[in-house]
Amino acid sequence: MTANPNAASIVSSNAGYSGTPLWKLKQQGAVQNINKIVEEAEEQKQLALDEEESTETLRVSVDAVSLGRVEGVGEKPLVRHLIVKDLRKVAARSKMQVPSGGLFENRVPLLLFAVFDGQSCAETPGPLAAEWCAKQVIPKLLRNLSALPPGYENQTFVKAILTKTIEDLDKDILRGQPAIHDGCGAAIALLVGEKLFTAVCGKCDIVLCEAGGPPQRVRYTAVSLGANQGRCSLPEEQKYLTENGGVVFQAEGGATLVSSPSGSVSAVSRSLGDRAWKGPDGGIPGSVKLLTGKPETRVTELSWAERHRFMVLTSAPVSNQVTPDDCISMGTEFAGKPRATSGEIAGTAAEAPENASAQCTAVVVYFVPKEDKAGQPPAAKKARKEAESVRLRHIVVKHRDCGQPYDPVRNRPVVRSREEAEAMLRGALRELNQEANATKLPLDASKAKLAALQPTPKYVSLCKELSECTTAQKGGGMMGDLGWLSQDQLQRFGPSFAETAKSLAVGQWSDLSSSEHGIHVLQRIA
Repeated sequence: MTANPNAASIVSSNAGYSGTPLWKLKQQGAVQNINKIVEEAEEQKQLALDEEESTETLRVSVDAVSLGRVEGVGEKPLVRHLIVKDLRKVAARSKMQVPSGGLFENRVPLLLFAVFDGQSCAETPGPLAAEWCAKQVIPKLLRNLSALPPGYENQTFVKAILTKTIEDLDKDILRGQPAIHDGCGAAIALLVGEKLFTAVCGKCDIVLCEAGGPPQRVRYTAVSLGANQGRCSLPEEQKYLTENGGVVFQAEGGATLVSSPSGSVSAVSRSLGDRAWKGPDGGIPGSVKLLTGKPETRVTELSWAERHRFMVLTSAPVSNQVTPDDCISMGTEFAGKPRATSGEIAGTAAEAPENASAQCTAVVVYFVPKEDKAGQPPAAKKARKEAESVRLRHIVVKHRDCGQPYDPVRNRPVVRSREEAEAMLRGALRELNQEANATKLPLDASKAKLAALQPTPKYVSLCKELSECTTAQKGGGMMGDLGWLSQDQLQRFGPSFAETAKSLAVGQWSDLSSSEHGIHVLQRIA
């Protein structure tokens, strides 16, 4: 009998298992740690469940734009912002336990948005406090939430937790980060289901849009959720400052400032960090505590996408230049389009001479109307619908950082910045929206779809003027037409482009969408 040369590598399927204790198998490495396998499987199952629930319940459309303060080599941004659309998922991955009773019952969605601004400080703006707070706020908030005992998961204690999280950040900078001497302001919005918890410290702000009146004549009201703190001009702030040894005065230009006994001057009455203004807590001998890190904290019961339409989080240079009413006006003009809205708000602030060297940041969060589950198609039909091809027309404006910064229509290189490209398309989108609002579509759905196939006069004019795609050279109804695009073809433009295209109804104009080809505005025509 000839020996099999591969016998050494042949192992019976039962070899080493019959009668061998489980601990021995683990020791030999034949079986992985079963507890770990089960734990990882449960974690993946829970993450999938959370994602499914979050997509079926409360949804938001959110984006942020930050303009100004061009970063040099090694230079850090003065403003940091956070967008967390599923805080439960972050908690699960961090092995943190979120409360399950009270406000947190039925696994309500948890969302977090924040801005930390190193320009909202006592003296010279700096990046360090804002950077540290942005990195620490999520773990601190989750630890504070996980410490809630059963029976205390109500709005009073969640509000107190948000206040404590801000104050913890301030204390930890002063006591544990001796290298950080600058300060920052903060604006945090925590959504627990339809309850909005906000905390604002310094000259950042959160502006909430409230709608009222009959459907034919809706009025929009701006609610500033950080208006009662942070500014030395406010009576209550002045009282605190003067009682603690500060001198409040009006400077040239009308700004109200506070002077410390040492002669230093601050434009804010509250901040995180700024150790030279925090007395003994700051560790600087002889300093007087004039500034506090206590935020203005509020709770708002949202009427999701009905009475309450959207909110805007802003850095200090934005809140100093763009009024809450103007934020709401821009947000309603570009309704449901967070990229266009945040760019318009930040861009308006950046144009002010006072903000020539400032960083202007706006985060815009639209509350997406709830879906009627009873009217939703079955899952299989919905999956088929999402896999359908779509037909699009577009206007694209290139910028110097896109894949091919060359205009094939005009045969010239493109040198404009991304910010300039977005500003051009915001202007185009404004005109297209105005035309759409003034146009009466047929009531019959099939006729409305046919009408969408024909480009409007305004679109034809803008496409010829702006678009840097050869589709702009097509004639008649084909101008700007990208044709039918499958889901695979959409993905080649990038996930942002594909997601935007899939979300459009026939005839609807999109928000600004980015791809390697440039910045687009899209219209679905079939």
